[in-house]
Amino acid sequence: MSRKRKFLIPAALVLIGVSLWNILPDYLDKRASSRTYEELSEDYTEVPAGDDTEKKKDWWLTDVLIRFDELKEQNSDIVAWIRSDDPESTGIDYPVLYSGDNEKYLRRDLYGEEHIAGSIFLEGLNRPDFTDYYTIIYGHNMNDGSMFGGLKKYKEKEFWEENPYFTLYTEDMAYRYQIFACQEAANGGDVYKIGYEPGEEYQALIDGMTGDSLIDTGIHPDSSHKVMTLSTCTGSGYSRRFAVHAVCVDVQETAGNLGE
Repeated sequence: MSRKRKFLIPAALVLIGVSLWNILPDYLDKRASSRTYEELSEDYTEVPAGDDTEKKKDWWLTDVLIRFDELKEQNSDIVAWIRSDDPESTGIDYPVLYSGDNEKYLRRDLYGEEHIAGSIFLEGLNRPDFTDYYTIIYGHNMNDGSMFGGLKKYKEKEFWEENPYFTLYTEDMAYRYQIFACQEAANGGDVYKIGYEPGEEYQALIDGMTGDSLIDTGIHPDSSHKVMTLSTCTGSGYSRRFAVHAVCVDVQETAGNLGE
């Protein structure tokens, strides 16, 4: 072996070692965060398996059990649980936290531990009882598809057709949402303002969502409906964010169905 090759081999090993040193901590952090939320779903929610559940029209109300009393023992900032009909496809099956401070859970899990993935959390200017006409929920765009990393799949209409619904559960209510648009929205633009009420300004916001949507769902809500935006980063800077917009199509009380 030449002296040049003898030099190149250890140099390459050093470069590999340095790369692993830089990458491994982030990878382990993401895996730990993912396991935390997987365990939460296993410990505090119940969704009966099988086709019979999905055939029932109101299965999302009667067959999904959330143990909010036990969850709130872990963190009283938990105000809801958000779950898509098929979490394996969308990756959405998480507690929603609220503190009034958008920075608090940006890089912290529900236990207060620092993690890159942070938590799914409600916009600080929204009411935590979900009585606002317009609500925003944030989550990081994780490369492994966790948190709100799966939202980008809604850029494809076929994915929306297979996954058009999600449900937001609180201690007392279940809010059924149907996704009607997705877009890349300006950070700080109208999509990220709070306080809309039924009327022209709110209708203009909704019309802008459908007009700028990357897919045509054929759904055009009016300003009498509540709308929820699920927001994450685009992965290409901070000036724009990726937003999935959904209209509330059903609201039911959950007393006697959830948390028992």
